[in-house]
Amino acid sequence: MIKPRVLTTLLVCSAILTTTVTPAVAAVTPMATPSEQVAEPVASPAVPTATLSLAIQNQQLVDLIGQTQWQTYGQPAVTKDPEFNDQVLNLDGKSAFYTTFTDQQFAKLQNGMAIEAYFKYDPAADANGEHEIFSSQQGGGLGLGVQNNQVVFFAHDGSGYKTPKGTLHKGQWVHAVGVIDKNKTASLYLDGQLVQQVAMPGDLKLAQGTKDFVLGGDAVPGSHVQSMMTGQIRQARLYDQTLTSQQVSQLNVEAQVGKQPVAPVPVDQTIATKLVGPKRIASGHTYGLNVHARQIKATGAAPITMDVVYDAAKFDYVGAERLLQGGKTQVQLIAPGRIRLTTTANLSKAEFKMYAQTRLAHLNLKAKAAGETQIKFEQLTKDTTIELGPAQTVEIQGKYALDYNGDGIIGVGDVALANAADKVAAANAAEIKPYKHVVVLTTDGGGNPWDPKGMYYAQGAEQGTKTPVWTTNPEIMKKRRNTYTMDLFNKQFAMSTSARAVSPAISAQNYISMLHGRPWDTLPKEYQGTNATMGQEYFADFNKPQAMFPSVFKMLQADNPTRGAAAFSEWGPIVNSIIEPDAAVTTKQSASLKSFDDVANYIGTPEFQSTGLVYMQSDYMDGQGHGHGWYNDNYWDKYAQYDALFKRVMDKLEATGHIHDTLVIANADHGGSGKNHGGWDEYNRSIFMALGGETVDNGRRLHGGSNADISALILNALQVPQTPQMFDSQVFDSSAFLKQTDLSKKKRSVETLKLSRNDQEAKVQLTHNQNRQLTAFDLQLDLAGREVADVKVPTGVQILRQTVANGQLRLTVSASQPVTDLVTIKLVPSKTRAAKTIMLSQAMAATADGTEVLVDLDNDNPLTSTAKPDENGSTTTKPDGNGTAVKPDENGSTTTKPDGNGTAVKPDENGSTTTKPDGNGTAVKPDENGSTTTKPDGNGTAVKPDENGSTTTKPDGNGTAVKPDENGSATTKPDGNGTAVKPDENGGTTTKPDGNGTAVKPDENGSNTTKPGGNGTTVKPDKNGSSTTKPNGNGTAVKPDKHETSTTGSGTVNTSGADKTSTNDNGTSMTAGTASSHASTVTDRVTSGTVLPETSSSATTNHGSHSTGHHGSGWLPQTGEAVQRWLAVAGGVFLMLTGAIAVWWRKRRA
Repeated sequence: MIKPRVLTTLLVCSAILTTTVTPAVAAVTPMATPSEQVAEPVASPAVPTATLSLAIQNQQLVDLIGQTQWQTYGQPAVTKDPEFNDQVLNLDGKSAFYTTFTDQQFAKLQNGMAIEAYFKYDPAADANGEHEIFSSQQGGGLGLGVQNNQVVFFAHDGSGYKTPKGTLHKGQWVHAVGVIDKNKTASLYLDGQLVQQVAMPGDLKLAQGTKDFVLGGDAVPGSHVQSMMTGQIRQARLYDQTLTSQQVSQLNVEAQVGKQPVAPVPVDQTIATKLVGPKRIASGHTYGLNVHARQIKATGAAPITMDVVYDAAKFDYVGAERLLQGGKTQVQLIAPGRIRLTTTANLSKAEFKMYAQTRLAHLNLKAKAAGETQIKFEQLTKDTTIELGPAQTVEIQGKYALDYNGDGIIGVGDVALANAADKVAAANAAEIKPYKHVVVLTTDGGGNPWDPKGMYYAQGAEQGTKTPVWTTNPEIMKKRRNTYTMDLFNKQFAMSTSARAVSPAISAQNYISMLHGRPWDTLPKEYQGTNATMGQEYFADFNKPQAMFPSVFKMLQADNPTRGAAAFSEWGPIVNSIIEPDAAVTTKQSASLKSFDDVANYIGTPEFQSTGLVYMQSDYMDGQGHGHGWYNDNYWDKYAQYDALFKRVMDKLEATGHIHDTLVIANADHGGSGKNHGGWDEYNRSIFMALGGETVDNGRRLHGGSNADISALILNALQVPQTPQMFDSQVFDSSAFLKQTDLSKKKRSVETLKLSRNDQEAKVQLTHNQNRQLTAFDLQLDLAGREVADVKVPTGVQILRQTVANGQLRLTVSASQPVTDLVTIKLVPSKTRAAKTIMLSQAMAATADGTEVLVDLDNDNPLTSTAKPDENGSTTTKPDGNGTAVKPDENGSTTTKPDGNGTAVKPDENGSTTTKPDGNGTAVKPDENGSTTTKPDGNGTAVKPDENGSTTTKPDGNGTAVKPDENGSATTKPDGNGTAVKPDENGGTTTKPDGNGTAVKPDENGSNTTKPGGNGTTVKPDKNGSSTTKPNGNGTAVKPDKHETSTTGSGTVNTSGADKTSTNDNGTSMTAGTASSHASTVTDRVTSGTVLPETSSSATTNHGSHSTGHHGSGWLPQTGEAVQRWLAVAGGVFLMLTGAIAVWWRKRRA
């Protein structure tokens, strides 16, 4: 169904084509219809007299008509405007004027009216919320105001506000007129031009509960004024009749009378200037420009005025922040493409690197059209323009031509959106990237609060000076009231509660480690910024031709310049210096407890679609620790607020759909003790690190981690390679992430690609439809050493890309209609048996609107081969001998009665064949997936196979067969006294060997743990599949760290918070602390210790254990290739016997 807006567009386009395309026929002059006649120009009637006209006279606001008296609210000021050399009203966002209308005055406005204001909005003021200029609104009414950086005319017609709007140019004088006419429309004019007109079916409904009209704000019952503006107003009027467009244009011309350019104050030639910003920015993202000035020698404190000049076709001015010495520096947009900075601050002689002393302002410009442009710093004089310092050259990077969905990545979503001519090109460029965005949420001073087993608590009357202790006391743990966050990080995320802050546990050191991907203490001295230095100067790479230690933001931009990034921090040094001033990042210094809101708001903007990284720092808990103490009653009480903050971000990701393509990382920079932090103690260094995303193993407890690992996690998620200097930043526990082949365990609401295979072919089908049509698919298959003979697709499916590289088949296809069967891959016959089978390793699908879906993969499905099918695709075969062929059922299955006494059973609905073999074997009906269970000769008893088609057989002897697990592994009790244990869910087999060894249940990844002969005791392996064995003797085995380092000896295991692997004189092993990147063992002396929460004793990496499979032996062939060889031999023997019989028969007849 065509949407109304689309249909309207089509009709308009059709009308345009109808009126502009003329067939080549004889010239005819048709009679003009009334709508086509050209009106004779007529003189516009004079502008009617206003019923209310406000202006400034003798430092006072006066009504020139004389019908109203105005009261002050707050402290409005009257100042002289340099552009008009005249008095204007100056409002600070807290002040306004109001008057109370009579019913008769309001009644005059209800038969057509107009409202006019000439104002200049402060460029540094907020214009996102609603701020009124000239208004009377309260459940009705009308007024001029600003909202979402637009000028808005509000007019209520009983059913709601009608709001024609236009762009607000901050820092410029704007002439705004709102008109309600007799044609039932509401119109807004800006600077004499009609910008928008909307229908207004009902009559004007007046404000309810108030009769006030407000200049510089809006009306409210009781206190008179609300929603005040920040800026200047020169005049305001009300009319009790409508105005024509010509009359509005005339009013605009009159408003400009007397306006002249302001001559800037000459710059002392002893002042040096510099523009600092990125050399490249993605179109649609915000360019941050730092404007610097310093004095070469001391001068007086006279005002200095300079202009930043740019191409208005390339940038839009958004606003300014971080002004030098606050109110002593002012920023004003005086015209599109020209921003004026005026400062009375005493400039420093410091180098430009010292931003706290030399930066006049941080300007935000929205990049628009792609191409190279320049930003200049200059001064206007009466006679000439002086350019100050070198210009800043900027390249605005447009999006890729094939990036149809605008996310900066060419993927299968772009294949779905591409026009027919570009689909193949988009397919050839498409990448499979589960994560398009990373959002990092850091709680400064947040420590380690989310471990469900316990928490730190500082107890006592003087809690602010007490040392926190780890407690598991249920009553104390009730003080932690973060039910949402506890559920989020423990059940929906994977989390490490054994992560560590880098040392020292101080903010600057940890933020440098997080964002530059290297532990602070491994950096050269010059780069070891501190809280003090980062609050004053830029990161040490400033002004160097080549960055030695670039931030993760610079690495991301170098990898893909069409994407942007953003950072919101409540602590200034992060956005001012730790993130380099020339990094292409939208930055904002957020208000206290507002950084989460800033992130949520940014996720809701179009910019987020093409944003790779959003970093956020919340400073509130650090302030609570320094002010009142860490981990005490006040600390836990204030932490409860973070439930709503984390939820705000997660809800926005859910609402926008980005929850499916965003990795969320949450962490803390450090903890604390008393009212300070920085030590090596657990309560200072112990932090949490939590990961949430589409491929994260929900609920998994991770091990280890350091703040230096944040950069590696970001780059790994976005598939961007690390730089060499990031040698100690790593994905600290890879078990956090599931392979796509394992994602089905998460029970997501997504489609599944099902692979069925045999020795000759593999078929991919789409199952678990989610009531949406997928129109493009990008598949990667591991061929397992096989070669592709052909790829077939059904009607409606088109192959756009088919490549083979490094044993991987890449197929990208489009589907013009709903499909179930997607592709069939014919394989070249193989003479050797492959060690593994063909499987889907990665896949992404997309809907018609470009939304990408990370589908589930189902690889373990057999495929039955057939001979030449009949017209419906079924195969019916009459075998040699006494077998009788039965017509296949409607699904194309074949049932064959074999030679001898075997009886053929009708196959099940999925087309499997069940055969009763010769002898005493009894055939059992196969399961729904088509597996066959056969009772063999002898005493073996066949058990019905599981749902995945595995067969469990009771062998000859005393062995007892156990039902295999859900993944189809067989567990067999061998001859002898061994007892078979049910294998784990991943198919590992645990066997009790002959002797006294006792088998322990394998871990969840399928590792085998065996107790050898002797007195050794086997310890359960870790969840990532490492095997730990206690050798003969009294030694105790220690769980190896993530680098497979094993420690053995006599004694006990201690995992209590040290940073190294230690062995005491008696052979006691200890593994704790953050695992290094090298598998080295450091010995130290351990005397005693206190049991603390889980420490980073070993950051476990999933290294994939080996399980030994047992293949059936016997004289019958086991593979397709072997079947062919066996048949060839049998055929040869048959031909020899036939020839011998023929020779014998001829001789006998002779």
